[in-house]
Amino acid sequence: MKKVTAQTDEEKLAALLKKLSEAEEKLKFRLGHFRGVPHESASGELAYSELKVLEDYVDSLKKEIEALKTKLGSPGPKV
Repeated sequence: MKKVTAQTDEEKLAALLKKLSEAEEKLKFRLGHFRGVPHESASGELAYSELKVLEDYVDSLKKEIEALKTKLGSPGPKV
């Protein structure tokens, strides 16, 4: 069982920024190797679906980071 620890907002922000960096690298890699969806190709459709999920994950991380920055009162650069 995982032990729950209280995190400060600054720690959460640092963790989110790290996750965002990793997710963006993964997204760049996937986009670089994506060649479109061939018709009637299950593997192509699956790759496209995974790509869209990853894009949504990156967007949600960015929104969460912006909300946390606003809460902390540090506008900083837009992510």
